[in-house]
Amino acid sequence: MIMHVAEAGEQRGRVVLHITSGHPNNVAIEAAVRIAQAFHSEIESLFVEDMQLYDMASYPFAREISLRGTNRALSREDIERDLRLTGRALCRRVERLAHAANVPLRSRIVRDDPVQALAKACAEDGPWNVVALADVLAPGQGVRVCDLFANVGGYTGLMLVGPKARRTRGPIIAVVESADHLQPMLRAAERMAGVTNGEVMVMLLADGPSGGQHLEEQVRLALGDQTKIQLLRCQIDQGAPAALAEIIRRLHGGFLIAHFGGILVPAHGDLRDLVSALECPLFLMR
Repeated sequence: MIMHVAEAGEQRGRVVLHITSGHPNNVAIEAAVRIAQAFHSEIESLFVEDMQLYDMASYPFAREISLRGTNRALSREDIERDLRLTGRALCRRVERLAHAANVPLRSRIVRDDPVQALAKACAEDGPWNVVALADVLAPGQGVRVCDLFANVGGYTGLMLVGPKARRTRGPIIAVVESADHLQPMLRAAERMAGVTNGEVMVMLLADGPSGGQHLEEQVRLALGDQTKIQLLRCQIDQGAPAALAEIIRRLHGGFLIAHFGGILVPAHGDLRDLVSALECPLFLMR
């Protein structure tokens, strides 16, 4: 496991802000900027015009119904114009935030399948990318995260937010499930804490008392005299992910750093309880 983002000018990676709708989440964009700040990296704003929209417009029965109740036939020309204007407006919005944070930015608008567009972007400059999903991940969309880890390479971390996301400032919580994960997670947490002015918390997570005791002993030995690191010990029993999600929410974290494929975020993509409760960005390491 390694969490690294290439610094600006290295041509080996950046923070890829993946935007697939006209209403990206403000906290997600802010989180992407903070990650770039923490790793002295740059951001690429990647707005994807989903090819499925154009395919849909080719059907004569396809209609567009607005929130005001107006009804009109879909046309390729209307979709092209609307997406072009939306993409440009979003690029300007990200540019303002990046400029205020002194983070280098480049922007692109592409027409492709969203996952394929992201895979191509990560393959162009890699392997030290971080992917930041600008659109909110709904509780039932855990399979989307699983799909990205399975089909997109060239990145070391994935950032996402849930529907209750509201902040990027607060303690940086690193969920450690193995002593081997401690150092890379701690380095990432300390970098993030440097730009959010938050403390670092290490949450030790195990699936049983004996495992939790052994993990705590290993981590305390590895930390040595680093007394500024706050240790929290948690145990998750089968059928109790909602309780753990609530514990994490009550810590009022600015970022939650976790390992994809572990206890907290299993590889099968079941993020329902965590995403429903989380009020800060989730930063997943490969």
